[in-house]
Amino acid sequence: MKSLLTTLGSLLVGALIMLGIGGTAYHLFRENGLLSRGLGALWSAQYEAPMMVVVLIIAAFFVVKALRGAQVGDKRDSKIPDFILFAFIATGIFFLGRLLTSGHI
Repeated sequence: MKSLLTTLGSLLVGALIMLGIGGTAYHLFRENGLLSRGLGALWSAQYEAPMMVVVLIIAAFFVVKALRGAQVGDKRDSKIPDFILFAFIATGIFFLGRLLTSGHI
């Protein structure tokens, strides 16, 4: 019985992660999605506030460097992968609740 509950729990967590990733990808890449609006805002900000664009690019560089540093080697010092996993689980719970209450992601 314990093995069955463990398996069902693992399947539920996996489904929440997949729902979180899928919902995030849907909202990022759909027409007029977050990515296209964000890139459009970045493109217009390039002319309105060029220093803000420079700061955003530098910040993105440091985020990528931190994520890459968490993957290099066998050290488990970094909590960034755990945070990303839990963020997708929380996002999956949000999208599941939204699906159940409104009928769409």
